[in-house]
Amino acid sequence: MVIETKNDYMAINTGHGIGLVLAIIGAIAILLFILPLGGGLLYAILANTILGLVIIFLVNWLFGLGIQYDLLVFVFVAIFGLLAVIILILFNLMGVKGRSKNH
Repeated sequence: MVIETKNDYMAINTGHGIGLVLAIIGAIAILLFILPLGGGLLYAILANTILGLVIIFLVNWLFGLGIQYDLLVFVFVAIFGLLAVIILILFNLMGVKGRSKNH
């Protein structure tokens, strides 16, 4: 099924509901059963990354800081966790911004 919009270059395909459900079930199974078997390090890094990104999202949403989501932010938060979130917020408040897309 294709939903047509005013702009013909923006067609949205639908009908992939079962694939999404299976992907979510698979991700939950990996998080609950497979990652804790690896000594907990991967589980801790993943949990720390997700928590950090959720906090950045909430801070952006509540206070409108405009912290960009890019690979550098993901890696920084994955390695340093909540400390990285605090540093990113402080840099943003001091006026240090990410690169713009125009340069």
